[in-house]
Formats: sequence, structure tokens, C-alpha cells
Amino acid sequence: MKPIYESILPGANASFKVQSYNAEDGCEAAGWHIHPEYEIVYVKNGSGVLKIGNKTHFYKNGVLVFLGGNIPHSDLGNHEKNNSLEVVVQFSKEFVHEKLSNFPELTDMVKLIELSKHVLIFDNSVKTFLSQRFERFSQLDNQEKFINLLSILSHLSANQNHCKLLSLGISNEFREKETYRLKKIFEHVNNHYHEPIAIHDIAMKVGLTPNSFSRFFKKVTKRRFVDFVNEFKIRKAIEAMNQGSMTITEIMYVSGFNSPSYFAKQFMKYQQTTPSGYFKKMKSL
Repeated sequence: MKPIYESILPGANASFKVQSYNAEDGCEAAGWHIHPEYEIVYVKNGSGVLKIGNKTHFYKNGVLVFLGGNIPHSDLGNHEKNNSLEVVVQFSKEFVHEKLSNFPELTDMVKLIELSKHVLIFDNSVKTFLSQRFERFSQLDNQEKFINLLSILSHLSANQNHCKLLSLGISNEFREKETYRLKKIFEHVNNHYHEPIAIHDIAMKVGLTPNSFSRFFKKVTKRRFVDFVNEFKIRKAIEAMNQGSMTITEIMYVSGFNSPSYFAKQFMKYQQTTPSGYFKKMKSL
């Protein structure tokens, strides 16, 4: 069975994504899926099964696992405990190579991240030691989350108590062509979100007809291309609002919208509030 491609969008003013899930609200990416981003998963307690690549691994008393990019896997959490907690941290290769790699002091950290292509399962003692750091992510602002992530990566890079689940190079066996196409699509949206985006033009960039492009994007992401673009534009609008230097009308235009009513509708859809409501909240902070 081919994995579904998961599109991962960090929040406004963030370079990585952190989500926490309890026993009732499991991860939205449950099912067999794939993404190019690195992923660290902390499962507080309970037993379960990891289905990653061509391997299956059973765990008890929770688990701490670090996956490299482009490795298909299923939901890693468990739902047998009422106080179950799953924390998922995801960051891109650009986050590693354009940011962390610039600091020679973080060499060991970068080496650990590269090693994650094997999928690293850490000893329970490591998971227990880092439990409070994972569990407090939901209480932190973006700056504190970044510092907390560096602290976690620093401890993991200094610790050798882990096992490797996959053999070398297995992550490169999966859907390279599809991943390349999606990367080109995301790059195009990132560079042209403030302009009208014609499906015909972007389809030509990845060697597809418009109809084939629409089918391809829906098949691998399980969402329409227009929905992805609108969510991306709303993220850009939020980033502009957080800077506080433009009016709502100016923000609407720079984020690629031309209709105030459509902008408000999409903003409500993805943020559960109106542009003016979010703007007032930011001004009051």
C-alpha cells in the first residue's frame, strides 16, 4: 500500500512544528503516511506497535523514537491509557542544513539528526529523563519551544542508549519522484503565493497536465490544491499580523487575497476567528 503524503506547515513565526495529542484526539496523520521532514515522537506510556518502513517494533511503557525524512510510517501513539500523551516534533532538512549546521558547536547534534535515517529508538531511561521537556511544549511560546527543542537534541546527541530500526539507505527507496514533485510544488507556492497561481503553470513545472496534476496532488496529500494554497496564504497573513506594521487590508493583499469576504471566510476556516478578531487579540498582547 502506498503511503499518503503529509504536508507539514509550521505555525506562524515558527521554523518547526510541535503537536500534542491525548487519548481522545489522536494524531490527524494516523494511517500509513510519509513526509520529507524529520520527526521525533514521544509517547508517555502504554504499549503499542511501531510500523515504520518495512519493520514492526513493539514497545511497552511508552516510547521515544526519532525518524529521518521520507520514511513511511503509521500513527506511533497508543490509546490504551486515559492519561496517554503523544508529542510530535517535526522539522525540515532546511532547518538542519541552513540553521543548525551553521553553528560548529552543534556538530554532534547535526550528526545525530543525520543518523535518524536509521530510525532511532531510545532507551526508556532516556525517555523518562526527557519526559518533562516534551510534556511542557504546549505551555511554551515559540522562542521557548525552540530552546526546549535544542535542549532535547543536545541530550539525545550526547546519549548512545538507542537502537537502529532500519538498515542504511532504506528511506531513499520510497517515492522519490513523488517527493521531488511535491517539493517543487511547495517551492512554487512559497515563491508566488501573493500572485494568482495558475494550475497550468505549476503543472508544467512538474511535468503533468492540469488534470493529472490535480489528481496527483489529491492522491498523495488527500486534499485539494486550492485548500493547500489558501491555508498557506492564511499562514502568511498571520505572520504579517504578528509583525503589526500593516492594516488588515494591506495584509489581505500581500498574502494573496483580493476579496475581503473570501479572505475572512478562509481565515475563519483555518483560525476559527475573523481577521479583525485575531488582529485585535495581537494588539492587546
